[in-house]
Amino acid sequence: MDVQTVHVRQETSSWSGDLWGGLAAMMVALPSAIAFGVLTYTAIGPEYAGAGDMAGILGAAALGLVAPLVGRTAGLISVPCAPAAAVLSALIAGLLAGKTGARLAPENILPLLALTALLAAGLQIFYGAIGGGRLIKFIPYPVVSGYLSGVGVLIALGQLPKLFGLPKGTPLGLGLISPELWRWEGLAVGVVTIILMEAAPRITKKAPAAIIGLFGGVSAYFALALFSPGLLTLQGNPLVIGTIRASGSFLDAIAGRATSLFSVDLASIGLIVMPALTLSVLLSIDTLKTCVGLDALTRSRHNSNRELMGQEMGNLASVLIGGMPGSGAMGPTLVNVTSGGRTHRSGMIEGGFVVLALLFMSPLIAWVPIGALAGILLVIAWRMFDKSMFRMLRAILPDGWISPSSPGWLSFP
Repeated sequence: MDVQTVHVRQETSSWSGDLWGGLAAMMVALPSAIAFGVLTYTAIGPEYAGAGDMAGILGAAALGLVAPLVGRTAGLISVPCAPAAAVLSALIAGLLAGKTGARLAPENILPLLALTALLAAGLQIFYGAIGGGRLIKFIPYPVVSGYLSGVGVLIALGQLPKLFGLPKGTPLGLGLISPELWRWEGLAVGVVTIILMEAAPRITKKAPAAIIGLFGGVSAYFALALFSPGLLTLQGNPLVIGTIRASGSFLDAIAGRATSLFSVDLASIGLIVMPALTLSVLLSIDTLKTCVGLDALTRSRHNSNRELMGQEMGNLASVLIGGMPGSGAMGPTLVNVTSGGRTHRSGMIEGGFVVLALLFMSPLIAWVPIGALAGILLVIAWRMFDKSMFRMLRAILPDGWISPSSPGWLSFP
C-alpha cells in the first residue's frame, strides 16, 4: 500500500468522523441553544418565546459555521451558552424594572440586546489582538467558579416559574407554596425530563442525556394530551414554544437588524457597557476553559488569541442575523470528540446540521414543551454549580470572599 493510498484513507476516515461528530454535537447543542434563547427572550414576556426559539437556533447556526472557520481549534463546538443567557436575562430584568435608571418598553429592549452582544464581540477581538488569551488564565479560580456558580443559581431561579407554569408576575416564593397556581401538565413534563436526563448516563452512553430528556419530555406532553385535548392546540398555548415567526427575506431581516442598532441613542448605550464587558469576559473564559480541556483530551494545542478572534466573528455573525451570542461549550465539544470529530470541520458540520434542522423541522420545534426546556436548564444549572467552592472558602477565606460577590454583577447590570 503506497503513501498516497494511506493518506486518502486517513482523510476519508477524518471526514467520516467529523460528520458523525458534528451530527451528534448538533443533537446536544440544539435543544440547549433553544432553551437558552427561550430563557433570554421570555424575560421580556412569554409572548417572545418563539423569538427566543429562533434566536437560539440562529445563534447555533452562525457560531457553528463561522467560529471554527476562523478559530480552527480542532473539535471545538461553539453554541449559545448559559453565561450569555444569564447576563442578557439579568439585563432585560433591569431594563424592565428601571434598575439601570431607565424603564424601557419591551419593544425597545431587543436593539439593546443586540448591541450588548455586538459590543461584547468587539471586546473579544480586542482581547485577541492584544494577546488577552494568555492573560485570561491568570484570573483567580474562585472568581471564575463563583461567577459560573452564580450563573447556575440565576438560571435555576428563572426556570422554576416555567417548570411550575406560574402566571407571569407571580413571585416565586408565593408561587411555590400555591399549588392552585401550578400547571400540573407542564410540571409533569419537566419532572420526566429531569429524571431521564439524570438517568440517561447510567442507561446508555450512545445517546446524549439532553436528547433523551427532551424526547422523554415531548413524549410525556403528548401522552398527557390524550387526557387533556386542549394541549393539542398550538395557538395561545403557554406550555409549548409556539410558532416560530420568521417573515420577510433573509437580507431584509439583516438590514432591519442593522437599522435597529443605529437607532439606539447614546444614553441607552451607557446602560449596556458593564453587561457587555461582563459578557465578553465570561464568553472568553468559557471558550478558553473548554479549549484547555480539549487539548488534554486530544493531545493538541489550541491558539488562544486566534480562537478569541473566531468567537468574535461567530458572535458578530450571530448578532447580524438575530441570534444569541455564545462560546465554545464543553458538553457538545465532548460529544463531538467522542463521536469521532477530529478537526475544525466538525464544528462547521454541526452548524450545517443546525441550518438543516431550521429549514425542515421548524413545525416540529414549535411543539417543544416549555417544561421540558426548563427541566434541561435546571439540570445544566445544577451541574454548573461548583460544590467544591465552599470547601475552598473554608481553606482560603480571603480569596473566597470574591467568589460569592461575583454573581451580583449578573443581577445588577
